[in-house]
Amino acid sequence: MDVKNFAAGLDAGRRAKIDALSRSEAAKALEGMFSEAELIKASGSGDGEAMRGILRRVMATDEGKKLAQLLSDAMK
Repeated sequence: MDVKNFAAGLDAGRRAKIDALSRSEAAKALEGMFSEAELIKASGSGDGEAMRGILRRVMATDEGKKLAQLLSDAMK
């Protein structure tokens, strides 16, 4: 999945909600979990297995579960 194309397809309200979530305490707690290079490589290449690995690691944390729920609510 091309993250830029995905984001461009969202309406302004949803983009604003996701932007706010990126500054949440849950997101901040996860910041050090991955290198920027790892995230760019996985999202930019569309490597599904790499993205699934990142999601597994995120969802193994309480902060990740909370952030996933907040994201789900924001996309409704």
